[in-house]
Amino acid sequence: MSIDKTTSNADSFADITDAVCDRLAKNERVRRTLPGHGRLRIDRQLPFLCIHRTPDHDDAGTRQLVTSEAAYLFASGKREFHEGLLKLCQQITATLQEHFGTFLSLEIWADSNCGQHEVQSTAQPAFEIFTPDFDSMPSTIEAFTAALAAVNIDGHDAVVSSQHCDEVAPPGLQPLNHICPEASPVGCCTIGLAVRPIYRDPQSGVTFPMILRDLRWQLSRALRKAIAQFAGLESSADGAHFESLGPTSLVKAARLIDQQLCEVAESFDFLLQVTPVNSEAAWEEFQEHGYQQEPNLHYRPLPWHTSLLKRRVFDIEIERIEDATLGHLCWEKQEEIDRQLTALRDINTPHFVHSSLQLYGAPDDSLVKLAETILQRFPEPTAATGDEGCVSIDTIVERSREEIDHYHQQMHEFNAKVEVCDQIASGMMVSGDRLLISPNVKLQPDRLEALMHHEIGTHLLTYFNGRCQPFRQLYSGLAGYDELQEGLAIMSEYLTGGLTANRLRSVAGRVIAVRSMISGASFTETFSRLHYGLQFSARQAFVTTLRVFRGGGLTKDFIYLRGLKGVLDYLSGGHDIEPLYVGKIGLHHLPYIQEMRRRGILDAPGVLPRFWDDDGLRDRLEACRGLTVPDLVENER
Repeated sequence: MSIDKTTSNADSFADITDAVCDRLAKNERVRRTLPGHGRLRIDRQLPFLCIHRTPDHDDAGTRQLVTSEAAYLFASGKREFHEGLLKLCQQITATLQEHFGTFLSLEIWADSNCGQHEVQSTAQPAFEIFTPDFDSMPSTIEAFTAALAAVNIDGHDAVVSSQHCDEVAPPGLQPLNHICPEASPVGCCTIGLAVRPIYRDPQSGVTFPMILRDLRWQLSRALRKAIAQFAGLESSADGAHFESLGPTSLVKAARLIDQQLCEVAESFDFLLQVTPVNSEAAWEEFQEHGYQQEPNLHYRPLPWHTSLLKRRVFDIEIERIEDATLGHLCWEKQEEIDRQLTALRDINTPHFVHSSLQLYGAPDDSLVKLAETILQRFPEPTAATGDEGCVSIDTIVERSREEIDHYHQQMHEFNAKVEVCDQIASGMMVSGDRLLISPNVKLQPDRLEALMHHEIGTHLLTYFNGRCQPFRQLYSGLAGYDELQEGLAIMSEYLTGGLTANRLRSVAGRVIAVRSMISGASFTETFSRLHYGLQFSARQAFVTTLRVFRGGGLTKDFIYLRGLKGVLDYLSGGHDIEPLYVGKIGLHHLPYIQEMRRRGILDAPGVLPRFWDDDGLRDRLEACRGLTVPDLVENER
């Protein structure tokens, strides 16, 4: 019976092998189910294959260590599948080695004894490298060792060791060393990697998904660095990056999950929901009571049940995404949507501020100190801040449409709408593809162009750039994108000469107001500090206080200053500003975004801000590297 079963499996593998090698020879993508509940995925012609064989005992989580890669195979380790699996690997190796001249087979397995004499904690990661090919690829082993040593899980640095062995295989399984074709063994190498399974409980076998997620992403980078060294990738003529070895497409499951997350995220506008609809009436009421009585604020009714939206978002099967990078971004977004919905459920209650703190955090002492420094350096308004000389609403609308037309000529998809909306606080805001303008907006002429670059040249531009990408979250917004958005927007005001001392005072005042609110001060106490203590006009002090107390306490407004500081710190590090316009992302997302660009999943930004073609403004951008936030305005005086 076992002979018949083995023969049947071998025949199945033979049919699969022929089809796989035919597609690989044509550089076509391979996705095949293997006997024994296995799977083979090869994104394109690549000089490596990552392998995991499932042992007879429970091995939860381990196969996910290879499924992040562009060329992987996992299969049953049972003896009855060995012959067919070996021949499949041999033919894949021969086909790809013929194309590249070299080929690397990496087999990964879990071993609880890995690093047992070196580790200091049950949570410390450990790896052991096995290979019969030390002498033929010393630089690869050295690069792999260094990359693995850089793995850090929850503050624990990895322990790495290596040893020469003639046969590479997990304990109890037959080796796959012989996958290298006999006709051309030179350049065909094998590495085995034992991984300490810190991602599951050693007694119960229950997996720890957060640890597994973190380990997968870091191990993936280490694998690609080793493969790049083996293939001479980064020393090649085109200087390709090691991250280019990752998958180059969004598979069906990833596209579906991205779409589902975006559909939920786009079904509500968080900021619009927490913006009072009676801001102007509230101001009049506040004036009538001599600035001594907190105004009554009213909000739009929620057009859906938050619990039902939560059900939708948690029904999304993010665990189906094999790509560690995409999975990480989707898990982040799911958590953010959940927190936003909790906040909206608790709007206008004392509980709201707690969700706000989870979403945006709170200003630390150093940021408050920076805000105070700005207000000390610019203690009083330097120009008119009232209604006199303000630009008419018609002029603002006309100028906004002209600016949108400019970008539409650069990018056909840039089809933004301008709407006058009497249900937003005094000012302008972007909601999706719409620029909303309050009919009560008070805007001095020297601020008009700056606001065009802020709202249209940053917020709308990154929205439409994101819409041109295959990953939809780049326009709906990755988790925590707001801070970089506001930092970039204010930087654009500076670059175009519109960042005034009054504007910087306003941004600093928001930080003070947020600190005041979370410290327990009331609406009127916060207003008084801004108006009487820091010399803000009554109107501006009210608007700032309202923004901070809306919904029950929204801490978002301090991120304008922190975002600007973050952009300046980023530029001071010598980095290019261009990648920041790829969509609605945060600075902490840049490693993931750059990786996906190198892998060909994402494209460069479709359109850049209007000032990009102005040599004078580009010089201004270079000159601000190393400046502090107060310097931006001080140098203009």
